[in-house]
Amino acid sequence: MHYPPNHLQPAFAWWRRELPITKHHGQEILSLPFHLAMTTTDAADVVSLPDQALRRVR
Repeated sequence: MHYPPNHLQPAFAWWRRELPITKHHGQEILSLPFHLAMTTTDAADVVSLPDQALRRVR
């Protein structure tokens, strides 16, 4: 995961409280890498990898 839910980030420490559903969903989300230097081929590779991984698990 790239970023934790807001309530778990240090900037929000003053507001921190238990948000179990948000925390659960935050652990289930997958952030895919991206940046301006990525080529179309790079993007296609990044998008195809989760699908390949899931096919192996099934």
